[in-house]
Amino acid sequence: MRAGETDKGRSFQDQKLFDLITKFIDESGFRGQIDIDIFDQDGTYYISEVNPRFGGGYPHAYECGVDHMTLIKNNLEGKENPVHIGDYEEGLIMMKYNEIMIRKE
Repeated sequence: MRAGETDKGRSFQDQKLFDLITKFIDESGFRGQIDIDIFDQDGTYYISEVNPRFGGGYPHAYECGVDHMTLIKNNLEGKENPVHIGDYEEGLIMMKYNEIMIRKE
């Protein structure tokens, strides 16, 4: 993360992470699109921030197979989405970058 924006990501599977997310969702009552910042500190995951919006990692999640638009459409139509925690492709890497160029006149 850089300046609050996700600039690198790698998809992986970890049941401890899935358990934390499931517990958080069950206890918090959040519904709809949320962006959760989670940090791994010596093998323990900590939630540091939750935002009710699309986060900077959205393009990565989408490319891993998470179809947010269909999930939102289902909700708008009154359909309950099945649980898909961990149902995504592993091993995909996202890297965002910007370039700086300096030249003499």
